[in-house]
Amino acid sequence: MSIFLTIVGVLIIILGLQDVFHTLFHPAKAGDISDAIAGRIWRLFHAAMPRALSFAGPVAFVMIVFFWAASIVIGFALILFPLLPGGFSFAEGLSPGHYRSFLGALDISLSSLMSLSIGAYSKNLLVQFMMGIECMLGFGLLTAAVSWLLSIYPVFEHRKSLAHEVTLLHFAEAAGVRRLEDISDENLHELLQGFAAQLITCRNELSQFPITYYFHEDETETSLAGVLPYLADIAGQNANRAGAAGLSATVLGGAVDDYLKLIARSFLNRPFTSRDDILRAFASDHQRKIVRAPGRRPKAA
Repeated sequence: MSIFLTIVGVLIIILGLQDVFHTLFHPAKAGDISDAIAGRIWRLFHAAMPRALSFAGPVAFVMIVFFWAASIVIGFALILFPLLPGGFSFAEGLSPGHYRSFLGALDISLSSLMSLSIGAYSKNLLVQFMMGIECMLGFGLLTAAVSWLLSIYPVFEHRKSLAHEVTLLHFAEAAGVRRLEDISDENLHELLQGFAAQLITCRNELSQFPITYYFHEDETETSLAGVLPYLADIAGQNANRAGAAGLSATVLGGAVDDYLKLIARSFLNRPFTSRDDILRAFASDHQRKIVRAPGRRPKAA
């Protein structure tokens, strides 16, 4: 029985650590378990609390870190449980009988993870060394969680800044302040090239930090899900412009499609059928109304 519990404990620890590794240290591959946790929490908020969707991302972040910590604590507790209480010496005032249960093993494992001593020490040097490793894993997990949190904030900033800039441009066009069809090819080239570069950055950051998809913006002005159709429209409207302007519009259209392909594959669980279909699904998933480009004005005869 002790061998079985030890094997199960080691497997649980490996399961948690491999998810940490893929999520934080392997940009080309996300953690399957952490992605599943975030996705389920997102769908739960969608179904039960759609008005509180902005809490889905933070809750998912906390639950993923909790899973990582729980996998280490439970895994080591399963390894320690067969050794209790006879394999440990206890400080004065502690009753060894209280540590005969799995709860006692959890208590010792949790204290090791948090670098706290409760007065229970293994008589086996190898086991004591293993508890020291758990302590190191706990410190590393805390550091990694804080670093992960700090790493995803720039992703929010880049995405929200792009969305806000595009929203302001749409306002200028819709209000008749200035239309893109009225500006020079050179200025249009610089504008569309800047949008394409920002969107490519957002796409690559989303690929590296998938959890950022589940952070919903309360402000319409900073939600990329709503204004991305406008970017797609202006890319299509200007693809036939002469010179570099038309090339930049084509690049922007490709950047939109690449972003939507990632969204469809990784978050909507559907194939990329058409640009418009995924744009609508993306906006619906984030509870946003689609923003489209105003129609072209007829040219004077």
